[in-house]
Formats: sequence, structure tokens, C-alpha cells
Amino acid sequence: MALVFTGCKQDKEEKPVKNLAPLSFQKESVVRKAGEHCDTADYDCSIIALDVVRAKGASEVSKKINRRLDEHTIGLVATQENPDIANLEELAEKFLRDYREAAENFSEEPPWEAYVDQKVYMRSDSLVSIGITTEIFSGGAHGYKTLTFLNFDPATGKKLSKNDIFEEDFSPFVEQRFRQEQGIPEHENINSTGFWFENETFSLPENIGFSEEKVILIYNSYEIAPYAAGDIVMEIPLKEVRTFMKIE
Repeated sequence: MALVFTGCKQDKEEKPVKNLAPLSFQKESVVRKAGEHCDTADYDCSIIALDVVRAKGASEVSKKINRRLDEHTIGLVATQENPDIANLEELAEKFLRDYREAAENFSEEPPWEAYVDQKVYMRSDSLVSIGITTEIFSGGAHGYKTLTFLNFDPATGKKLSKNDIFEEDFSPFVEQRFRQEQGIPEHENINSTGFWFENETFSLPENIGFSEEKVILIYNSYEIAPYAAGDIVMEIPLKEVRTFMKIE
């Protein structure tokens, strides 16, 4: 009975895919422009340029990773929440179409711009960390720039969450460093110097990535502080974090 139970439990878990070819990564680009002066020195036109990472080989794993990357990019760039966009080509066309509609309604509407650059920051047998730098201006007082991360299990293509990667005591460890770097006394409220942590309780950022030597934690603009504060970045040597990690 124990053997049967164990077998059933394992069947429910996501299993490594038998790769027909080794997993690799390549860069691909989607660039679209709209305006009267795109080919002149004035360069006064709207543009969307997507330089993206594409997983190759290991077909099922690659499909999962590429689908997640596309969904993430669409969510970052699309001008509407939950847009009905299936791929990056549609995203580019929709971005420029929305610009044309805005320009028709507002004669002084400046050109829109969107740039996305994806990069493999770290790759190992147990983790692939991909960073996505996004710069967007689509009207308003100012544009915005973000660096976000997606982490994947290269054996299954599963997107790894913070809980998949870190033990629970990683958060108190980071909070101690955060207080030191930001000059927040140990016994003071975490928001005592002007931060916006929900319920006045420290929390890890949404974006955590890896390089070969560091763990990179990024609070993007508006996440815990005003836009003027910019991104708040913490970089911790990987050797100091290994004891808090669930994976090698």
C-alpha cells in the first residue's frame, strides 16, 4: 500500500521531460514602427522593439518557457489589463494601433515607445534565471523602466516561485539586510522612514533573480516607495544565501 500511495503522489507532481535535444537559448527580435518620419534623421515615430530570449530544443520544456516569457512580456507592455493578445506579433500591432487611436483623439500626443530586452542572467542544471528590462512611454507625464525576473526549472519548464526556491527564514534574513542598507533601526516600524510595505510588515520583492555570483532583489518603482525613489535594488552574494535555498 505504501508503494502504491507513493507512486500515485509522484504521478501528480510535475515530472522532468525526456529531452529529445539539449535545452539552449537564442535571441530573436520583433520591431515595428508607425509614423511619418521613421526613416529620417528626426526619428519622430512610434516604435516597439522586443528583443526576446527563445528556448530551443527539449520541445515541451521550450514551449512552456517561451509561453511564460510571452505572457509576461504581454502583461508588461499591453496598454489594457487582461488583453486578448496571443503572441508578440499581435502585441506589437496592438501597441501601435492604440497609439494611432490616441493620436487621433489628442493632436499633441507624442510618439509612443516600448523596448523589451530579455537576457539569460544565470543557467545551471537546476535553475534558469531570465531578466526582462522594459522601457515604455505611452503618454502621460513620464514613462517607466523596470527589470523583472522569471526563474525556471530547466528539467520541466516550470516557472519557479519564491517558495519553490527559498526556505521561510530567507525573508527575515533579507529584512535585516534591508534595514541596514536603508538605515531603519531594528526595533522601528519597517515603514518608519517612508516605505509602503503592506500592513507595515516587511515582504520580499516580487522580482528576485540570479547571476552567477549574486541573488538580485528588486523593488520596482511604486512597489514600496514613490516613483521619485526609483528602483530599490539589493544584491547579495550567492554564497551567503545558499543555506536558505531549497535547490542547489
